[in-house]
Order: sequence, then structure tokens, then C-alpha cells
Amino acid sequence: MNLLKRLTYKSRKHYDDDFDWDNYTDDSYHRRIQNDIETEFLAIARPGDLNFDGETGKLIAKGAKLHPNHETILEVIGQLQPQSVHEIGCGGGDHVSNARVVFPHIDTTGSDRGASQIELARKRHPELADSYSIADATMPFSRHWTQADLVYSQAVIMHIHTAVSHFVALSNMFALAKKYVFLMENLQCHNFVSEIRSLHEGGHIHWDELHIHQFEGSSGVKGILCSRELLDYPLIDSDADLRNGLKYSKRRIKRANEDSARGIFGPKRG
Repeated sequence: MNLLKRLTYKSRKHYDDDFDWDNYTDDSYHRRIQNDIETEFLAIARPGDLNFDGETGKLIAKGAKLHPNHETILEVIGQLQPQSVHEIGCGGGDHVSNARVVFPHIDTTGSDRGASQIELARKRHPELADSYSIADATMPFSRHWTQADLVYSQAVIMHIHTAVSHFVALSNMFALAKKYVFLMENLQCHNFVSEIRSLHEGGHIHWDELHIHQFEGSSGVKGILCSRELLDYPLIDSDADLRNGLKYSKRRIKRANEDSARGIFGPKRG
């Protein structure tokens, strides 16, 4: 996003996405990994760096700590023990790689809309080159995309604000997921709970049953865990309940409400 767009960004009625996805790697993503993650947290785990404790459901790191969001994702995988996992918006591929290290028995893959992102992932993890693929979740669903028991996103949907693109991305995630969808996102950037319910009631999510749970990692980070079956986690009634305890962001909530208002859903189930 150029300087002029940044200066006028907050005054726009309808927002563009937070990033120019075609140039995201060159523009900022690689720098974010280097400056925001690798300076403080473990980005790429090696065998022995991370272990999952099945009794407590917690991730154990030896040496450098993992980012709380990334730790929570691995704890979701460890507790649910799906046969397959797919990440939407895998970026540099580190989450896929770390999941493979901790859970070598689980088939873990990732996709991203940008060829440069996939190139970066394959450069950082050449041994997993075939595990990364190009797919734009804001496009109409493709039967060629990778399906998995658990499909998740980490700081991806929160950045999508153009037209109804984030609704499409959410619907596609559920179409790819055989059992679970997990959202590790900024919970104020979209009205995720109400929008997921509206998508389901309008027939845009083809699950017979939908249960929306709150999953809280051992570090206190909260995410949204959706399942076809009722799980032993707290159920979420509303976005307000999910945001309880978060520092209120007037700008983010205003934008989230504007995004929600653009959704036109099918008729509710009778």
C-alpha cells in the first residue's frame, strides 16, 4: 500500500485489504519474520526443540520460546489429533514445518495466494517443497484445492477487507475442512462469530451441524474453533463474549461492522 493510500486509508468508507498480496513477500512479509519473530521467538523448530504433552495438552519448548499464536495452533493440533491439517495463507511455511516436527504422523500442508510466498516457503523449507501450493481462498471454490480434517488460518482473514472477499475465504475454509476450522486471528478485525453463523444459516457453509467453540492456549491466547460435532471446549454465543478482556479498538470494530454490512446471505434454514 503506497503512502497516499495509507494517509487516506482510515477515511475510506470501504477498505482495501491491508496488503498488496502480489508484492507482500518483497514488501514486508520477510522483514516481519526477521524483525518481529526471529528476534524474539523460535521460527523454525528442529527435532527436539518442541514437544507436545498429551496429558496436559500443552506444548513444551526447549530453549527459545514459540510465539503464543503459533504455540496455540500446535496445541489445537495436538489436542484434536486430526489425520491431516491444512493452513490457509501459509506465507513462509514455518507453521507447516513446525507441525511436521512436533507431529510427524500428521499430514500437514499449506497454501497461499502469492507465488512469491510459496517460493519463500520452499526456500525456507526445501524438504517440504511438495507440501506447499498456490491457492487464493478469496476465489470461487476449487475441487483441486487440498482438503484436510483441520483447516486453519493465522493472521490472514483479519487482513482481508475488499468487498465480500473475507466471506468467500471463510466459506472456502469450511468447504475444505472435513472436521474442524480454527481461526487464529485478531478478534476485532471481523465479526467472525456472527458472520460464520450467518454463512451457515444462509447455506454458504455446507455442514449439517456447526458448533463454535473458544479455544484458549496455555499462554492465554484465544482462537475460534469450529467443529461439526460438539467438543469439550466452551461454546461461543457472540463476538462480544469472545472479545471480553481485549483492549477495545474503535477503528477495528467500525471497520468490522462495515464489512459485515456488505454480506448478503441466503435464506435461513426453515
